[in-house]
Amino acid sequence: MPADPDTSPLDQIMALAREIIDECPSCGGKASQIAMWAREIRERRPSREELEALVDATCRGSVPDHQRKLLIEGLRALVRFAE
Repeated sequence: MPADPDTSPLDQIMALAREIIDECPSCGGKASQIAMWAREIRERRPSREELEALVDATCRGSVPDHQRKLLIEGLRALVRFAE
């Protein structure tokens, strides 16, 4: 399975688990468990509100609003692709 640089590692893990389930029915239980773990990891990504609270708790008053917004958006992008 070739890696797509535009998909997150969790998406690649989920795709591989589905491929294993399709190609090796006797391995389906373990592959399903791997897919379940990947979904659980994805679901626990911090929300925008949690990231805003983190930035506010650590940087309140020390960065202008426009930089605060950029920092939050940068953290959201990092969280999205750092899986």
